[in-house]
Amino acid sequence: MKKVLFAFLLVFQVTIASAETKRFFVTRFGTAEGLATNQVLAIHKDSHKYLWVGSANGLQRFDGRAFMSYEIRTPGEQPSKPVSEILTDTRGKMWLRVGEDYGSYVPENQLFTKFFFEKKEDRALGESLWMDSKGNLFVILNNNKLLWIDQERGIITDQNLPVKIPPGWRPRAVFEDKSGRYWVSSVEGLSVFDPKTQVIYTREHNPLGLEILKNPDFGYVFNYNEDSHGVAWINYWAPEEKLVSYDPQTKTWKDHKAELSPSNPNYQEAFGHLELPGGELWRYGVQTLADFDPNTKKFTPIVQSDLRFDIVSKMIWDDTGGLWLATDSGLYFLHFDMPSIYFLDADSKAGNNEYQAIEEVIFGGDTSLWLGSWGKGLNIIKLEQGKQDTQWAYRGAPNPTESLQIWDIHHDKKRNLVWVGLQGGLLQIVDLQSKKVRFLYPEAIGKSTIRTIAEDGQGNLWFGTQNGSIIKYEGEGFEDGSFRRIQKFSGRIPQILVSKDQHLWVTTTNEGVYVLDLSDGKILRQLDDSILASNNIQRVLQVNDSIFLFGHELLNKYNSKSGKNEVFSHSDGLASNTILHMESEPNGLAWIYTPNGLSRFDIATNTFYSFGKNHFFSTIPADGRGGTRLSHGELAFISSNAMMVFDPSQFGRNLPPIVPAITNIALFGTYIGDGSVPSTKTEFSAHENSLTIAFNILNFILQDRFTYHYRLVGADPEWREAKKSFEAVYSLLPPGDYSFEVKSANESGQFSDPARYDFIIKPSLAQTWWFKALLALIFLAVVYVIYSLHINRILAVAKLRNQLARDLHDDMGSTLSTINILSSMAKTKIGIDPAKSSEYISKISENSQRMMEAMDDIVWSIKPQNDTMEKLVARMREFANEALESKDILLSMEIGEKVLDMKLSMDARRDLFLIFKEGINNAAKYSKAERIFISFSVEKNTFTLRIRDYGIGFDLDKLDEGNGLENMKKRAKNLNGILTIQSTPNEGTTLNLRIAL
Repeated sequence: MKKVLFAFLLVFQVTIASAETKRFFVTRFGTAEGLATNQVLAIHKDSHKYLWVGSANGLQRFDGRAFMSYEIRTPGEQPSKPVSEILTDTRGKMWLRVGEDYGSYVPENQLFTKFFFEKKEDRALGESLWMDSKGNLFVILNNNKLLWIDQERGIITDQNLPVKIPPGWRPRAVFEDKSGRYWVSSVEGLSVFDPKTQVIYTREHNPLGLEILKNPDFGYVFNYNEDSHGVAWINYWAPEEKLVSYDPQTKTWKDHKAELSPSNPNYQEAFGHLELPGGELWRYGVQTLADFDPNTKKFTPIVQSDLRFDIVSKMIWDDTGGLWLATDSGLYFLHFDMPSIYFLDADSKAGNNEYQAIEEVIFGGDTSLWLGSWGKGLNIIKLEQGKQDTQWAYRGAPNPTESLQIWDIHHDKKRNLVWVGLQGGLLQIVDLQSKKVRFLYPEAIGKSTIRTIAEDGQGNLWFGTQNGSIIKYEGEGFEDGSFRRIQKFSGRIPQILVSKDQHLWVTTTNEGVYVLDLSDGKILRQLDDSILASNNIQRVLQVNDSIFLFGHELLNKYNSKSGKNEVFSHSDGLASNTILHMESEPNGLAWIYTPNGLSRFDIATNTFYSFGKNHFFSTIPADGRGGTRLSHGELAFISSNAMMVFDPSQFGRNLPPIVPAITNIALFGTYIGDGSVPSTKTEFSAHENSLTIAFNILNFILQDRFTYHYRLVGADPEWREAKKSFEAVYSLLPPGDYSFEVKSANESGQFSDPARYDFIIKPSLAQTWWFKALLALIFLAVVYVIYSLHINRILAVAKLRNQLARDLHDDMGSTLSTINILSSMAKTKIGIDPAKSSEYISKISENSQRMMEAMDDIVWSIKPQNDTMEKLVARMREFANEALESKDILLSMEIGEKVLDMKLSMDARRDLFLIFKEGINNAAKYSKAERIFISFSVEKNTFTLRIRDYGIGFDLDKLDEGNGLENMKKRAKNLNGILTIQSTPNEGTTLNLRIAL
């Protein structure tokens, strides 16, 4: 059975005699998958295995998983135009036709460099781009001219053409044969140019006797090519389209046009051809897609319901094992490496079949699959023959509704019976030997829907019901009295299973899973949500002696020996968190049916392989209901209206892992290159620190067969596994040297070599080591300055304190000592000599007054608010007025503009004030002047104080310098100044103080 079943892929219509044979599994990409438009005009696969797609909406690149749109930037303009030609020359440079422009294209910077036509050309009938083996690029203006792209001159021209055609001939296509000759298809026929001899051959000039040129029918030749066997293929019009071949080995001609014609009367045109690496030839065009069978020497049109188009614009071979088709209905991929799958698609015109159960029934060497639907009863399918008659199975059915509502089917090999669990507690029993059918409403079941049936090692049957009952049957045939209720649980019982160690495992929708003893029905164990992911468990599968899988929402892997449970979800690689059914292979691998397709689970490594959109299971229905494993190891899964049977051994495991490609590097979301571009930027500035790196295996068929692991050396301490997202995002990376690595792994954990992308994020000025060192030095300098200022402040305070102490000691101390002496003397004389005593008291008063003035000077000088020259000059004026007013001396004072801006220290202000004070006092006491003039001025960084009295003066030679004058000179020295006194008898005295600023 197995060899017959899996000899081909068959889609069988249950209720229709005809069937569609699908030669290819087809994957389609349209706008929903990221294609810019369904109007695909050109496709091209480059040396890095990227697929480039040109469409009415521009240029895209496809890595097998995602489409990335490219801009076409032209200096001075940025047009949004169709891309209808894509080609890579012998040097790896890409060439495009964008709108009406031809030019080279650099993908990494998305720059398009146009090549202009040397002169205005008639391009109304279409055009194409073609390249020969030498890398020469030709522009064919249909029915008009042959031009070439002269890259040295940077123009498109008809001058110095590498290929020559007869004068006046209007070309359509060019083909270069193995000998290097050029066959030019033209409106006027075929011509051949030999570049070695520079000779043009035509039907009229055929000295070599070329057989193809002898054909008189070739007028309007659309294209010519030769396949690897030397067979020539000519597409021409006379006046309708023709396709003929000429085999030089047999010297025979054959017309193939009728083989290509579609079954409908629509317009058809086969303008394109492609030879596959194995020599198979394909033709494509308008309403045309066909391949040539070298055995029958005939074309076979490819007609499938899932392959719809009006025009195939371009077709290319993908060395991963398939064909890419650019059509007006999207991008198609035809898989060549096809597994054998039996897929039954039931006719649902009269309503859904609602398949709920499937069972393999083998009796008398005959194998059939019994499908139970909810509403249409039994379907019996023999895979080689199709649907069988089932009307006999409903003889004597008591209720036409309930008898057609099937929930489960079980083949009882011990009794040669088939048990069918139905709605409302109805049980259908079919005797395979006699074809006798009986319907029962067992009393123990109690009118509750029979959801699931299992058989133990003793041949006893077990039933699980909608109301939570477990029923045991121990009879021999149709014995109603042999049914006995064993347990009653809360909620429905979707599935029961007799384990290998002969225990009954019961799933419930409300209480998790129960394990019962088969002998007495005693509960041995309950697995609730304290162990499992949920109490709602609807599917159970035993994989080996100890591992059980449970599921409905999330997958539970339970070890019955250790009691350990592991939970898996979509983020771990499962196709979906919702589990519709599970079956296992003999080797212990589990297949899990989900609304998003099939996943294969390896319980040894806890790894999943999910069959994505580029696999044969990508289009299975999302409403799965059940399944079973057949006797030969095939797996069968059912959905509402379909059944699929396949051999899991066809899907190999542990393929050698492939090195991934780094497909996109984006800086702040903007594409800057990929792993295929050698000049990809590897140095980034400090603010260019947010990168997104995408990766993939550039093998469309195999890319989903592996898991992906990545890390960023310099940032990631460990490898990360990519979970459904095939990109790594790094934000705000600090400066440093980095290396991004990505590798693939197969199901056994074997890794490929990593793909690498090295880059550097350079530090900013503030992040460089020398800048940090400079900052540290500046910090230390600031600390030192602050410390020095602090020390200086302490010293200044100490100096001030010392000075205050000295002043108090010198001025106050001596004055107080004098007062003390005078007081004692006055005391002794007060009774003896009152006049003398009065003199002493007068001196005490004078000394006290002087001490108070000195104290006032000290206090004034140390107050911060008196730190300005303005305050000092005001005090000087005040003092002078008080001192001179009592002597009736007129005061006049002059202050220069720059004086008030001077900055003097506290000591300097005090010394200046005391010099001024002493000078005023002397003038007031001794000058006998009627007026005094005082001036303050600053000139050439020199401060000058002048005090001039217009009094009696004195003779400097006879001057007796007392303490007052001596103190004035000392203070002037402290100020780094010079004190001079000028005096002439009867002319007055002038005191000059000059201080260098």
